[in-house]
Amino acid sequence: MLYFRGKNSIIFKQLAAFCCLIIAVGGCGFTPAHHYRTDKIIQNKLAYVDVTPIVGRSGLLLRNRLVEKLSPLGRKDIPQYKLHIKLATSTESLLIQLDNSPTRKNLRIRAEFILIKTSTENTVYKGNTNSVASYNVVDSDFATISAEKNSSERAVREIGENIFDLLIVYFNNQKN
Repeated sequence: MLYFRGKNSIIFKQLAAFCCLIIAVGGCGFTPAHHYRTDKIIQNKLAYVDVTPIVGRSGLLLRNRLVEKLSPLGRKDIPQYKLHIKLATSTESLLIQLDNSPTRKNLRIRAEFILIKTSTENTVYKGNTNSVASYNVVDSDFATISAEKNSSERAVREIGENIFDLLIVYFNNQKN
């Protein structure tokens, strides 16, 4: 019983507590929200979502991102759902010099989306998400435009991830 005294006793107690925690979490039915890869029902429903065209370059990037995420193995022939998305973009100056010229800007993109069941044409889920990306305004117009384009791509990528996550949560709740 010398093993359970001193420093070894503390390590043993921590290991035992960790094992009990793992057993408790596994036994309560906990499943992560992003555990869609093994859930074929949700994966199948996501593949039946058709993303309608979105206006603008940001819309094209967002649509391509969502099509990749929703149906990595390819879209189904007859979609059961249509996803309509509207984007709104705004820019605000953050850092302004004494001559009133901005040196840093925030690009805000807001997306409102509606999921429609095609058989009934009823809205089954609607939501919105937004993203803010910053970029520097420098003397070179090319560098500023490139930075703005990059920040737009980052914001659209984040919006795509948010919409994808919200759809997973919606279909996960519908499974029950």
